[in-house]
Amino acid sequence: MVARFSTLDALRGIAALSVCWFHLTSGNPAFLPDGFLKTSGLYGWLGVEMFFVMSGFIIPFALHRSRYSLSDYGIFLLKRVVRLDPPYLITILAIIILGFVSTKVPGFQGSQFEFSFAQVFLHFGYINVFFGYPWLNPVFWTLAIELQYYLLVGLLFPILAHRSVPVRTSTFGCLACLAFLVSPVHLLFHWLFLFMLGMAAFQFRVGLHKRKQFILWIILLGFGSWAVNGGVIAGIAIATALILGLVDINFSAPWLFFGNVSYSLYLLHVPVGGRVINLSLRFVHTMPGKLVVLVVALGVSTGAAWLLYRYVERPAQRWSSGIRYRNRPIEIANSKVDGPEVLPLQSS
Repeated sequence: MVARFSTLDALRGIAALSVCWFHLTSGNPAFLPDGFLKTSGLYGWLGVEMFFVMSGFIIPFALHRSRYSLSDYGIFLLKRVVRLDPPYLITILAIIILGFVSTKVPGFQGSQFEFSFAQVFLHFGYINVFFGYPWLNPVFWTLAIELQYYLLVGLLFPILAHRSVPVRTSTFGCLACLAFLVSPVHLLFHWLFLFMLGMAAFQFRVGLHKRKQFILWIILLGFGSWAVNGGVIAGIAIATALILGLVDINFSAPWLFFGNVSYSLYLLHVPVGGRVINLSLRFVHTMPGKLVVLVVALGVSTGAAWLLYRYVERPAQRWSSGIRYRNRPIEIANSKVDGPEVLPLQSS
């Protein structure tokens, strides 16, 4: 692997921008009429599935480089919390503040912003869906899936990275059975084939698969994803896994920037950019004007994401990296491989 895996950075940036553009163009049905501009973001939601594949790759890759063992499970989860929760919690606070401020703006239209303390409290465990409370941000459901994945991969890593082919094959077989048998979309199992595609790319990158074996696994897992998640999702997941496994390109600075801020952009684009869109409905009624509004919404979202990254997410990365596994230094060849994977969402 190249010293800086910029391919992963680029994929993160593409995925975050795709989801952002989807919500900006389609989040408010009153904003854009049917046409090219609205259609341009029609499939942007697939960035979520890209993030799931990337998490399937980067978490076991980072654990492998860290010489993780099962006795480190508690430390692994602590590092996840320290790495991911500060930006998440700040976003929750920002959503509440923006919600109240928006209702005080002269000419405000729409329903009043409301929330309950129980609703907010359940966000701390990413469990709103299990108690019937809505998420404060529509993207938060994916963070709940990522958390379930972290709980699972920390336990399964020793057999995912096992030198024995039968052990690894049996593990994938058991996970595939769970994916077919447990269907609710708010549970990890429905999305397991996407994470497994990333795991297969990890196994290839660390030398556990030959190229032909890797391609075979991609085909088999791709069929599984097609059966459970549908053809469109399977297609983007297969493409993402193949890029992670086979492509090493030194991408330019813009993509690296969006890769860095992808987690923060993912968290903030709805509460920040979405409000720009909503505000524009009172003043902008032409298509050229709406295009300008989209550019402004994307720019404001990106600026807010950079601030969150600079002053919250990056310090959280350092705090997480400072938590060491027992008696072993963390060996990460590329600090950006330790960056946001969803949920991007970040290494061990």
